[in-house]
Amino acid sequence: MKTTLTRESPTTVRLTIEATSDEISPAADRAFQKLAGEVKVPGFRKGKVPKQVLAARLGKETIREATIREAIPSLYAQAVVEENLEPIAPPRIEVTSEDDADGLAFDATIEVRPEIQLPDYTGLVVSRPSDTVTDAELEDQLKRLQERFATLETVSRETRTGDYVLMNMRTYVHDRQVDQATGTDILYELGAGGLTPDLDTNLAGKRAGEIVKFNTTLTENFGDFANQEVTCEVLVKEVRVKVAPALDDEFAKTASEFDTVDELKKDLREKMGAVKRATVDGEVRSRVLETLVTASDFEVPASLTEEEFSFRLERFAEQLRGVGLGVDDYLSQTQQTEEQVETDLRAQAERNVRAQLLLEEIGKAEGIEATQEELEDEVRRHAEALRGDAAELRKQLESKGRLGALAGDIIRRKALDFVTERAEINYEDPAEAPQTPQNPGAAEGEE
Repeated sequence: MKTTLTRESPTTVRLTIEATSDEISPAADRAFQKLAGEVKVPGFRKGKVPKQVLAARLGKETIREATIREAIPSLYAQAVVEENLEPIAPPRIEVTSEDDADGLAFDATIEVRPEIQLPDYTGLVVSRPSDTVTDAELEDQLKRLQERFATLETVSRETRTGDYVLMNMRTYVHDRQVDQATGTDILYELGAGGLTPDLDTNLAGKRAGEIVKFNTTLTENFGDFANQEVTCEVLVKEVRVKVAPALDDEFAKTASEFDTVDELKKDLREKMGAVKRATVDGEVRSRVLETLVTASDFEVPASLTEEEFSFRLERFAEQLRGVGLGVDDYLSQTQQTEEQVETDLRAQAERNVRAQLLLEEIGKAEGIEATQEELEDEVRRHAEALRGDAAELRKQLESKGRLGALAGDIIRRKALDFVTERAEINYEDPAEAPQTPQNPGAAEGEE
């Protein structure tokens, strides 16, 4: 077999493969056996039809096409190994010559990994945000904790934004009641923007005992009544305000296992600090990766970008569904077009693929591998997240050929660890920078 490789672009090569009639003879035999097992010929059992009889019945063209279909995969696989290629997508095949005497010739256009010239990935310079918990952040957390233990108290004044209104509400179209917007003893937060668009406006400045009547148009959440004009009648029964408990030792005993508010604050600050440090660590890794990607320049394979884009597009739609939004609703709220969203997602996809290829290349350069223990740990973590059995998940991954992908995740993660550990970190808060240990030898010499 003769193979000629032509590089058509940084991510595309063309293999011209030529095989003699003798070299495709085994494929011709396999093709004949398959056809013989599929075709019924009177007087012969399946699989026992002589080649001459089968050829006469099906025609030479059918036999030749079956031979080509059988020969190309094995010849292509052999050529890929010989040329040491790593295809990342199925090839595009074009048969250029097919002759019983001369054999078979075809071109296979293949998308491959680009040749990556790695930038200097040791000593990348990034800044590290402060991970100190500020007094303002602590106060915000304490306020949220107080909110959890807040109570509602009735007041005898006009309503204000943020108040809670206890009300009876009836909504109808002519004489037909809208059950989804009708009820008694409904507790509604003024300013929340729920139920109907005009409810907040009409409840503002009202007192207990007042009756409000107004017309409005229901939103799309109201099924058969969506976008219809309706009439609302609201009886304001009570006006309530949220009252948070005082931030004192008594509150600390109620809201935690501590006896004093100072102990509660100390514990909160420590817990918030641990979370913030982890968040900042993740941000530093992101900045290192972003710096690495920005410093690189190579063509990203289109098929990998398209695959990543499709994944991100589906995940984006799922996230919108999770919060009860359709794509049109999102576009309207954000004042974007579908083309703008897709352009942004495609750019994210291309950047993510570039980052993965870079980390894989660094993994190769540094001899980074995924150990069996690391692979087992990764499978176990995935199983725990899925609330399944690790051994069963491993079998499934093996059967689907996905263990290699899992090992790839580990290698990329370790490669990013490697680069991050060697990065030059500029602390935005110099006080958080690790102190350089004093040289013991110098200290002894000074003595």
